Amino acid sequence: MMMVKPAFRHWVIVGCLAFVLFYGINLLVGESGEIMQSFGMAGMIIEEKHHHIEPGDYTEMWIIGYNAYEKEADRERYKIFIEEAMVYNLIEEGEQYMVSASSIRKDEEYGYVYELLQIANQEQYQLTGSGRIK
Repeated sequence: MMMVKPAFRHWVIVGCLAFVLFYGINLLVGESGEIMQSFGMAGMIIEEKHHHIEPGDYTEMWIIGYNAYEKEADRERYKIFIEEAMVYNLIEEGEQYMVSASSIRKDEEYGYVYELLQIANQEQYQLTGSGRIK
């Protein structure tokens, strides 16, 4: 059985920690070198829904909303892009949702532009688990 010297083991651990730290920083910093931001909000009011279609090329769908619990004078608006049309179609203007999102780039008008990670309607009953199909 081969014995590993304690000094070598120390350097392996330091190397692994350095790799994890480097990888974690790269996750926080986007491709453009800007710090990425994420947020979760228990009460986002959806102000507007928008979409843009380039036939045969791409579809962009986004919502604009704000935190329902902020004072109107301090209110910050968020622009969130949505990848799935099915999710976009279920969202209604004027409704309140629980939202989590992560930034994808900076924007002059909104500060950051986000991509939707999760959304849930807080007013309606939320089902969990798997459904049975006969």
